[in-house]
Amino acid sequence: MNRDIIKFYEKMYKIRCFEEMLLKLFSENKLQGTTHTSIGQEANAVAVMSNIRNEDFVFSSHRCHGQFIAYSDDIKILLSEIMGKQTGMCKGRGGSQHICYRHFYTNGVQGGIIPNATGMALANKMNGKQEAVVVAFLGDGTLGQGVVYESFNLAALYSVPILYVVEDNGYAMSTKTQEGVAGSMTARAEAFGIRTAEITSNDVMVLNENMEEAFRYVRTTGKPFCQVIHTYRLGPHSKGDDFRDLNEISEWSKKDPLKIAEEKIERDVVAQIRSEVEEELQEAILEADQAQADDGEEMCREKWSAGETGSLFNCDDIRCVESLNAGLRASMYNCDNIVLLGEDIRDPYGGAFKVTKGLTAHFSDRIMNTPISEAGVLGLGIGMAMGGLKPVIEIMFGDFITLGFDQLLNHATKYNWMYAGQVNIPVLIRVPMGGGRGYGATHSQSLEKYLIGIPNLRVLAVSKIHNAEALISRILEGIDCPTILIEDKKMYGEKLYIEKAGKINMFHVRESEAAFPIYRLTFDEEEVPDATIITYGSGVDIAMEAARELMLGDELLVNIIVHTCLSPVDTRAMIGYIGNCKNIVSLEEGTLRNGWGAEIISQLAENLTGCKYGRIASENCVIPCGEELEKKVLPDKDKVICEIRRIINE
Repeated sequence: MNRDIIKFYEKMYKIRCFEEMLLKLFSENKLQGTTHTSIGQEANAVAVMSNIRNEDFVFSSHRCHGQFIAYSDDIKILLSEIMGKQTGMCKGRGGSQHICYRHFYTNGVQGGIIPNATGMALANKMNGKQEAVVVAFLGDGTLGQGVVYESFNLAALYSVPILYVVEDNGYAMSTKTQEGVAGSMTARAEAFGIRTAEITSNDVMVLNENMEEAFRYVRTTGKPFCQVIHTYRLGPHSKGDDFRDLNEISEWSKKDPLKIAEEKIERDVVAQIRSEVEEELQEAILEADQAQADDGEEMCREKWSAGETGSLFNCDDIRCVESLNAGLRASMYNCDNIVLLGEDIRDPYGGAFKVTKGLTAHFSDRIMNTPISEAGVLGLGIGMAMGGLKPVIEIMFGDFITLGFDQLLNHATKYNWMYAGQVNIPVLIRVPMGGGRGYGATHSQSLEKYLIGIPNLRVLAVSKIHNAEALISRILEGIDCPTILIEDKKMYGEKLYIEKAGKINMFHVRESEAAFPIYRLTFDEEEVPDATIITYGSGVDIAMEAARELMLGDELLVNIIVHTCLSPVDTRAMIGYIGNCKNIVSLEEGTLRNGWGAEIISQLAENLTGCKYGRIASENCVIPCGEELEKKVLPDKDKVICEIRRIINE
């Protein structure tokens, strides 16, 4: 008798018992939330995992229990995780769908993890891990997600060692495959030049032979491979939502992978395996039941590294674009795991706004032109960060970041927390924002307000006060979390302000002691100002013009506070610079409703008394094309002056 079949059967039976136990616990109201079993698909998981080596990686989805058990052979930490206990591999934070253990990662958003897996494979290739294979599981229903095809394209373009395993179990929740997937499954990957194979089987031995060949191909060629497995899910999609035809289920039950395996094993061996597995399961239930849940204190706190401090004032006669370019150049010289990705960023073009121009000659192997594929490229960068690189992604126009919003919200910013600190995502996303160039509705927006509310996402903004080279270098030197850098397009060709002897132009200037400081500009350091403008980025120019005019025309002293970090906000430093001023306005280029200024003022209102507030921002409408029409929508010095006069004279 083949010893492999005994080993395979033991794992399959363990998966089956574990998942049937979960459904029972849910029915008894002893578990909360949801779960997704792979009853009937156990042979797939076992066949794939029998070919995994220590250096390999596995990415999966919501239906991951079987794959995890086949990978780790540890049902105790899995049950503890699902029960929300500290002894789970993610301290109970991830639960049933969100697992991280060694090189095994899952997430519940369909298709979203596929570009992350592809990015990990690219990182392995760039790090010289030639034979490491990344496995990415997806279901037939996931073939409806566009980011899957973006990932196929990227995997083929960059020739990365990844094995996509498509498990076609006949249904996407309750929708039959033929109602949700048109054409051929294999042709979808083949269209990108990816070698593909297809099999219909529940026999773990047959599947194992099939997977041996798939792994061999990826390891020896370093190229992607797609394996489609036609199978059947005998259990419900989730806990009790099964409306399929009972006769159909009965027919497939005859092809149960456990029954097929049992026919190849002596009865007494089967009985012994069952007894041992059931005993192990009872021990797991007892241990998980007695374990404690997380106290929640650490769980509810965002963690931000302090980072290097020191002045970020600019002292050079240099344009903003040149300073940003110098920062990337210096950082790449100092750190060989920084990789730049974006559309048209290689020479001779050098990016839409020329921030990367000239870098290709020095770092050709680390500057990658990408397809027009924002979601895929953001996801790729996240996977590369998981693999030990520091990706810097340029979004050509900030408006397009909406195409990759899922990757920010449900992947990059969730992994560290969801996986209880086991994973960091050191990725920098450079985002040109703003109008003023007449580009129109979809190339002129300032979308910061859609980003600042995402937990664990650091949002920074460069201004003409900053030494942009030093800012970029500081970000990349200490980066350990997803970071957005807002770059206003109007500033690229403009000279940065030069700080000299504590002054910028006619303003006295101070800088807080922080990695990403707050600045205060004033005409008089001794007097209490009549008003304070709080802004960032290109708002600095508008604020300075308004402050000068109000001083000369109205004899009003107006201070300016400039934020580098838009989220999280350093409220204490901001309040310190406000001092006894009672008239405060926020200034931003995004639309007024629910903007960054609303958040700033709400924080101040919670901490200060007796103040009056105003907000200046773009009108709550779409940005028109052409500079003359733009001026009617965007904020300017006249609108700032009008608002300051209003609140002072109330």
